[in-house]
Amino acid sequence: MADLQDPSQQTPKKHKVIHWNPEEDDLGANSKPAVKAYLGGAIVALLVVGIGVISYFLFFYTPPTATPEQIAAAGASETDPRRAFESVSRAQGVKDSVDRKLEAARQMPITGNEVLRQKLINIEKEKIEADDLMSKNRFARAIAQYNSVDSLIEDFTSEVENKQRARGLYDDFLVRSGELEIVKHLDEESFESAFGLASEGKKFLDSGSFTLALQRMEEASSSLDAVTKAKQNFISSNAAEGNRFIAQGKSEEAVEAFTKVLELDPTNDEALKQLERSRVADKVFAALQSAKTNEDEGQLESALGFYQQAASIDSGSAKAQSGVSRVRRKISERDFTAAYSAAQTAIGESRFQDAIVNYQTALEIFPERTDIEAAIERAVAEKRQNDIVTRITQAYEFERVFDWRSARDLYQELVQMEPDLKEAKDGLLRTGRMIRSILRYETLLEVATTEAQRTEFQLAIRTFDEAMKSKPEYLPLTEEGDRLRKFLQLQSQPVSVTLVSDGSTWVSVQGPSMRKPEKFDTTTVDLLPGRYFIIGRKKGYQDVRFGIQIRGGMSQDPITVSANVKNDY
Repeated sequence: MADLQDPSQQTPKKHKVIHWNPEEDDLGANSKPAVKAYLGGAIVALLVVGIGVISYFLFFYTPPTATPEQIAAAGASETDPRRAFESVSRAQGVKDSVDRKLEAARQMPITGNEVLRQKLINIEKEKIEADDLMSKNRFARAIAQYNSVDSLIEDFTSEVENKQRARGLYDDFLVRSGELEIVKHLDEESFESAFGLASEGKKFLDSGSFTLALQRMEEASSSLDAVTKAKQNFISSNAAEGNRFIAQGKSEEAVEAFTKVLELDPTNDEALKQLERSRVADKVFAALQSAKTNEDEGQLESALGFYQQAASIDSGSAKAQSGVSRVRRKISERDFTAAYSAAQTAIGESRFQDAIVNYQTALEIFPERTDIEAAIERAVAEKRQNDIVTRITQAYEFERVFDWRSARDLYQELVQMEPDLKEAKDGLLRTGRMIRSILRYETLLEVATTEAQRTEFQLAIRTFDEAMKSKPEYLPLTEEGDRLRKFLQLQSQPVSVTLVSDGSTWVSVQGPSMRKPEKFDTTTVDLLPGRYFIIGRKKGYQDVRFGIQIRGGMSQDPITVSANVKNDY
């Protein structure tokens, strides 16, 4: 390795730490005798330089001899006003450009650097010569001189820039070499070469050879780049190996690989993260293996559980995350296929409600499937039409078996579904009429029973007859109704009743079978069953009045009616 110490020394090689301040050149330059003299008597030196320059031009300077071509050109310009104007304009343009560049060069940081100071003094001298030629109207020679000054300025500017760049690279080298000390064993040759080149560059800086200094510092930087690349390759290699071990579930090996990375790069965030993953790699690998086995066997819910377990242990596991997403997708596709197939089957079997339910299930899984929305709309329309036809058919069947209420309920549903459906409206009117007839029949039958119980037999008979008129022909008479019918038939037959009187009492009968007053000793009358009042009247005697109950099928004892109690008035 190029050493910054005396090569003749035989002690073990050690790197000399190079501490350098960007102003070191300036301070170092002051240590030279000439510079110290300059700094010690700055005012005197300036005066001396000024007097020297003036003396030079007064006593020693001889203007350069013009070439025949320049003399010819000058002569031509003197005789040709247009060419003379062009020469002046051109010379003034070149002068203005040089003035601007020189002013910029004067502003550059060269304080304390003798080499650059001498170059700037030389430029000033050359510029004075050009200005002198310009003032003497020797424009061709002035232009040539200004171009020479311009070239010197360009060289001066380049040197200043090279100095600054070399200084910057040297500062950067000191920082980088310290940082790369820990990894120099990865490329020791490049590391040692960098120090040698940096030492040469520092010497060139100190001597004022800035272009060479910049070249050496760039070469030293390239050598450090090689060490940096070796470090990066080492880190990349171990990181890749560590990632492979994580994927294989080898926790110990993965931890070792990333530990090597962190030994060289302790702040490597990715390595720190992967180190944590390495510690649980074996558990994650086991969960992923179980998940893969279950997935291959179609046990998707179990596979999802294992993938989720792996993801909870290591949130950075791409396999776990992708496994969760993939299996969830498979579950969704499986459930979607099952629901869609069930819906299609139900459509084929006209089970439209089942089809709608399964289509909706499928749509919940994949909401973006607009074709499922359209299928649901078709199923709803077909279900509605099917429901109408089914209800009409069922209503007709209920009518056929005289289940009017069930038929009416279906017709009402149909009217709500399709208000203009003629079959529904006609059926609702028809079943309503039949239900009202049955209701009237049943009501009249109940009234007739009540009337019969009150012995209003004739009224009950009339009510029963009205009930029979309202009863649909198909409707059989109930056992209770039949007993009532037979009972009322019996009560419709007259009963012979013997009335006995004294021949002078007027006897009348009030009830279902009315009898006008008449006198008799004995008479027989036929009375319809029911409640009667027997009334006997005779002048001068109190009226006789009593009630009797005539029942069909029962014999009636003779009834004596005689007014034989005189009035007291």
